[in-house]
Amino acid sequence: MPGKKGRIILKIKYIFIIAAVIVLVVAVFKVRHAAFVPGDYIDLDERAVISPDYSDTVIPPNIAPLNFYIKDKAERYFVRMSARLGGDITIYSRSAAIKIPVKKWRRLLAKNKGGNLRWEIFVRKQNRWRRYKPVINKIANEEIDGFLVYRELFPQFYRKINMKIYQRNLENYARKVILDSKTVSGGCFNCHTFLRKKTNKFIIQVRHKGKNYMALYDEGKISLIMPALYKPGSAYLSWHPGGDLIAISVNMAYRIFNRFFGGVPEEMLEYGDISGDIAVYNIKTNIVTTTRDISRPDRVETQPEWSPDGKYLYFISAPRVSIEEYEKIKYDLMRIGYDEKKNAWGKPELLISAKEAGLGVTFPKVSPDGKYLLFCMTDRSSFSILRGKTDLYLMDISSGVYRKLEINSERTDSYHSWSSNSRWFAFVTKRDDGVFAKTYFSYLDDEGNASKPFILPQKDPYFYDTFTGSYNVPELISEPVRVNSFVFGKEISEVDKIINTRLDSNLSDTDVSPEGNFKNAVNSDYRY
Repeated sequence: MPGKKGRIILKIKYIFIIAAVIVLVVAVFKVRHAAFVPGDYIDLDERAVISPDYSDTVIPPNIAPLNFYIKDKAERYFVRMSARLGGDITIYSRSAAIKIPVKKWRRLLAKNKGGNLRWEIFVRKQNRWRRYKPVINKIANEEIDGFLVYRELFPQFYRKINMKIYQRNLENYARKVILDSKTVSGGCFNCHTFLRKKTNKFIIQVRHKGKNYMALYDEGKISLIMPALYKPGSAYLSWHPGGDLIAISVNMAYRIFNRFFGGVPEEMLEYGDISGDIAVYNIKTNIVTTTRDISRPDRVETQPEWSPDGKYLYFISAPRVSIEEYEKIKYDLMRIGYDEKKNAWGKPELLISAKEAGLGVTFPKVSPDGKYLLFCMTDRSSFSILRGKTDLYLMDISSGVYRKLEINSERTDSYHSWSSNSRWFAFVTKRDDGVFAKTYFSYLDDEGNASKPFILPQKDPYFYDTFTGSYNVPELISEPVRVNSFVFGKEISEVDKIINTRLDSNLSDTDVSPEGNFKNAVNSDYRY
């Protein structure tokens, strides 16, 4: 019998032997499958049906692998991905799920920027291989911003709010929680807005303990700002490119359940604004300023958006009506000039008349290069994601000419965000089932033509078959958010640290909406 030391040595030898066998088996498996290519097959005169549908589109050279599954019951599956400059990938599978190796995928895309990507899909049935017609996609030269920040929502009409804001790495599948409603004691948050697609300065709108305020993250410092001292508080936010100013809208919203009307699931909930003014908040001076042209008593102004040069503020505006007339609310597209140095406003311009167009505008977003304006048009309301039909439109800012994009579906295509290079945009759509909003991406070429959209890739090819949540406010950013979600949640919950803003002393009574109470509210004695 070997001694204790001998037994230990023997165990170590066994471990090394087992490890060597495992390595050998894996190596043989990889070589076998890497070398395997169906030799004798039948060519089919049709394309394989794959889900998600990653076909006939343009993809970024830095996107995560587009994993999918083949909608065809077979004994074996084989996929070969190839491009002109090499780096081919072959995948042999007993399952219909096709999971693409991350490193090989990155090399293939990086090596073939600007070229076509060819997928050959084979299935084996009754011991005979069949090859479908190839799937062809194009690899763009331009990358997409590497991160997506979005709010994830689940059906919650009759239960406590449960939501999270996530950061997703678009180059792989890594996901990080930025904010969780559990750490904000059930509070609600939305409208996350980043300065120039960076994360050193950003804002999140918070509703917590009966208060509506902004959580401002500025180079690691967190401030809680009450932009107006009355209950509606701020809603939509937009950073001026200079980094010191934030355009805010102050809105009073309505919510209506159409429980007994119609048969369209996505229209069971009506949501929008019955009042709204726009103002500008200076984060250095803690002063709010506005002008009557963006805070009229007879209009609802909302959804401000700065141009990349900071010289114009785009927004939407509609006649103010009673809540009983909510079906009449359609928004015009407006813009107004602004001089930051002089704090001076120009004259408002009507860019699109809802009355003439027959549809209202929502969510105007200027491309970072200042060339295009991407926006939505719908039958009514400023909350277009809840309409049964909403479409994306693109305006050439230099000419003012706009058109409906060719990528729209028969359902709702709504909130959107540009990539830093103005080549890509993300948007939410209910095109898949009419109920749940998912994030898709599209490429814009030199002529302003948008490519067929593709869905946010997931590691699990079957992910979307069972996912019953919605993506809300997808914002593309160029770098990761560097906050601890638990600490961040606790800090933005400390409502006793809310800072009340001051009103610009140069404003006159005619500069603001007396009926909208923006000025009166800021100067009032009412406190939470």
